[in-house]
Amino acid sequence: MADDLQVKDGAIAALSLLQEDFLHVLHRLIQTAKIHDDNSRLLLELAAEFVQILRRIGAYTDEIILQISGQRVFLQSEKVPYLNRNAALLNQVVDLLERLELPGLRFYSRVLEITPAEVLALTRLLLVAEREPFPLLYLADQVPAKFSWVAVIQEEANFAEAGLERRERGLRTYSQAIFSLQDVTQKITARKSVGIRKAVRVAQKMVDLILADEPVLIGMSTIRDYDDYTHTHSVNVAILAMCLGARIHLSPASLEKLGICGLFHDLGKVDIPLEIINKEGRLTAEEFEEIKHHSLNSVRQILRLHAPQGMKARILLPPFEHHLKYDLSGYPRTSRNKPLSLFGRILALADVFDAITSPRKYRPTALSADRAIRLMMEGAGKDFDPILLKVFINMVGPYPVGTLLELRNNQLGLVIKSTGKRVKERLRPAVVLLEADGAGGYRKGAVIDLGERDVGTGDFKHHIKQSMNPAIYGIQPADFIF
Repeated sequence: MADDLQVKDGAIAALSLLQEDFLHVLHRLIQTAKIHDDNSRLLLELAAEFVQILRRIGAYTDEIILQISGQRVFLQSEKVPYLNRNAALLNQVVDLLERLELPGLRFYSRVLEITPAEVLALTRLLLVAEREPFPLLYLADQVPAKFSWVAVIQEEANFAEAGLERRERGLRTYSQAIFSLQDVTQKITARKSVGIRKAVRVAQKMVDLILADEPVLIGMSTIRDYDDYTHTHSVNVAILAMCLGARIHLSPASLEKLGICGLFHDLGKVDIPLEIINKEGRLTAEEFEEIKHHSLNSVRQILRLHAPQGMKARILLPPFEHHLKYDLSGYPRTSRNKPLSLFGRILALADVFDAITSPRKYRPTALSADRAIRLMMEGAGKDFDPILLKVFINMVGPYPVGTLLELRNNQLGLVIKSTGKRVKERLRPAVVLLEADGAGGYRKGAVIDLGERDVGTGDFKHHIKQSMNPAIYGIQPADFIF
């Protein structure tokens, strides 16, 4: 019995490695075919390798089913775990299938007549489909007519339990980040020794979650707490900064450091009198000058933390810089002429976006997320690094997750995800309709795709009247988007 179990475990491990090789070669094939002709030696070798891997998989299973759902890759309906060695690959596979509007592919591994030439033909077909107006419809028509060993999966997989797990994991991580910050600020206020072990652990968990499932943390960054703005703002800035860092392919270690900078970027506000922090009216010139000290105060508070000197040295500069602009204006005023650090430029973007989309005591209304993006675009090259801003806008989309939309039929819809990679597609995101619950609140209604067209006329079925900040209606987006 023990020998049988060892054999079974060995077979599972071998199949798992083959499946990862399968994903790697499939991705390399498509990327290589973009820049090489079919007679390229490298491309021919990759096609032959793909055939061999598929045949080796055939020793274990009749087919290999590749699907994506919620920014995760599934093989044989099992989540492929994100590890340091494969995180970039999995993100690239998701990106590829989303560009093709393709929920998944089914490869029949025991079809022996498959040749490298057929693999190259499929690769070319996928590249052509990327340029089609409706890639999924194109592939659903072309693939069955040309290939016997691959099939298009047209329906998106419904991993309902995984969705619930995602929301719970995201909320747990978010809550832990809030608690760790509250613990730090309470101890600072009580003049107690303050360590950063909890904050580091939270940042590590956030890195894991971003690499495994970025959208869940993006969704959590829509949380707003009118009565605890400072802590929720700091956590949201950390999330947005880390997600942006992941988009430019920072290492996990760098993402962790960036997350800690985000969590602590406003730590210096503990030195600002509460009557100024919580003032409901406009600040006087003197009060605003006091607020402007918080960047330098954050540096002082970080220096006092009970932590290794090397760690503190690595997280000092970005909190100091987060209100300095790309052109070095802003505050605190310095005589420096060196460009801002990368982390400082990232924090500046995340800080402004969350700030202007959050209601405050002195400003009960706030910009909707899409209007905030348009306002920030006006500061490209002056206030913000234009390249990072472009990546940030691509990350959150024209209508960022959590944006509240009023449709022309007066229905309210909350953006839960963009429906495509192209800007034109993302101008018509997927929304969950909000229905009055009879008690002054809202409940989830149907999920609709604003890009859906009428079969008869070809016109869009739904139209956006205006965008709004969900706080106007007392809506917490994170309660509805998972």
